[in-house]
Amino acid sequence: MDCKEVGSVLFLFFDNEMQDDLLTPFRDHVALCGDCARQMDYTRKLLLVVRERCIRCTCPDGLRHRILTNFPHRTYPEAH
Repeated sequence: MDCKEVGSVLFLFFDNEMQDDLLTPFRDHVALCGDCARQMDYTRKLLLVVRERCIRCTCPDGLRHRILTNFPHRTYPEAH
């Protein structure tokens, strides 16, 4: 796995959605690549901030639906 591939699957890793056959090459590359290790650390911190501060925010259901449906690798239940 190279840096470009790591960047393309980084959020899958943090969402625990990475395919099993990619986990070892992903982890091996990050362990050896300082740039990718820094990118992982930055992304981890960013996600923590988002989860801590933004998850409590409320918005109209229509806006929430539009935002969530722009993540093609996930499906979300309809808001009630």
